[in-house]
Amino acid sequence: MNKKLHKYINEIIDLGIAANMGWKEGVNMFLSNVKNAGQEGAPHYGGADQLDWKAVAAEIGHFDDGDEADMINTFNADYTAHMAEIIDLRSAGDRDGVTAVMCGE
Repeated sequence: MNKKLHKYINEIIDLGIAANMGWKEGVNMFLSNVKNAGQEGAPHYGGADQLDWKAVAAEIGHFDDGDEADMINTFNADYTAHMAEIIDLRSAGDRDGVTAVMCGE
């Protein structure tokens, strides 16, 4: 279970919202931005522009297709398990609370 994406829950949701999509698409956009970090001319999804994508990529580290699937599946399962609470916290503007829920704090 790879939980490296969990602390980026708000940014993942922000990416999905910016593209008029949902959090599941936001996960894929987030990972695409990580993969493309620092590559001139590579696609980049907006919505979490406050992040230093090179730093995020360095923190997450190299991942293969299996690692990526594990990150996505783990994130999706944990998000789904806490969806109602996350929606309530986001509606209240409590981004730190959302992160705490996803990270098990």
